[in-house]
Amino acid sequence: MNKNVEFNVIVPPGYMPDAATPYPYAIFLHGRGGDRDSLMSAGGLEAYDQTIRAGARPFLIFAPNGQSHYWMNGAKSKVMMADMVTKDLIEFIETNFRVFPNEPCDRALYGISMGGNGALQLGLSNPKLVCTVYSLSPVFRTPAEIWTPNSNSVQPQEDYYSYGVGKDFEARSARHICQKLKKPGSERCLPFKSFRLEIGSTDSFLKDTPDTKKFIEELKKNHPEFEIGIKDCDLKEVCDQKKDCNSHANTYWQCRMPHVMKWLSEQFK
Repeated sequence: MNKNVEFNVIVPPGYMPDAATPYPYAIFLHGRGGDRDSLMSAGGLEAYDQTIRAGARPFLIFAPNGQSHYWMNGAKSKVMMADMVTKDLIEFIETNFRVFPNEPCDRALYGISMGGNGALQLGLSNPKLVCTVYSLSPVFRTPAEIWTPNSNSVQPQEDYYSYGVGKDFEARSARHICQKLKKPGSERCLPFKSFRLEIGSTDSFLKDTPDTKKFIEELKKNHPEFEIGIKDCDLKEVCDQKKDCNSHANTYWQCRMPHVMKWLSEQFK
């Protein structure tokens, strides 16, 4: 990136930098318009604290700033966001924090919205990097939806500078990367030991970006061993306060975050 990138780090109670026992860790990728504090606004800190204090396997969390670059090396912008995460950040973490070094199954990627896409896309692009990926409310686009100069698309212009078009798009699209990973005669593409994808039933992107629903349904069909698909808020007190508690919003993510933290901890076992 050729500049300093800020990130938040969450450590479990009792974490001592100079102690002997290392920890696994997860990297959180925020959504469009978010930043390193997005995990907190989505209820991540409280959910993490409750999960660990309840006796779950402790782990560290790192939440970097990613702006609106879709967590990829930009085709047009040339912003090397993917390399920042998969190379610089991981190297910095494993050099400066008490974590397991060079152990893919002691690392996880997870994210929300743009970050949900990013977690899957980075995991597919680097199949030996992590064993565990959690994608919450991801958004998947087709080439036809990408804004281009002189087009009438209402989609964000950042998509064009990140994805590009043609071969550039295909190299950065989770769907296209998935397709390349399929072996002859198989529709399976996910290389992970643990994977989970959840989206609320009233998430607007299920309609606004049709490939979001289509791609999720295909992944669910081809990978029945993983939990993939619609998963609504299960807290009545939350839905009583907000009628649409399963949309593309913090209300839904706050509801699901305790499940996210518990699931991540269980994968590290």
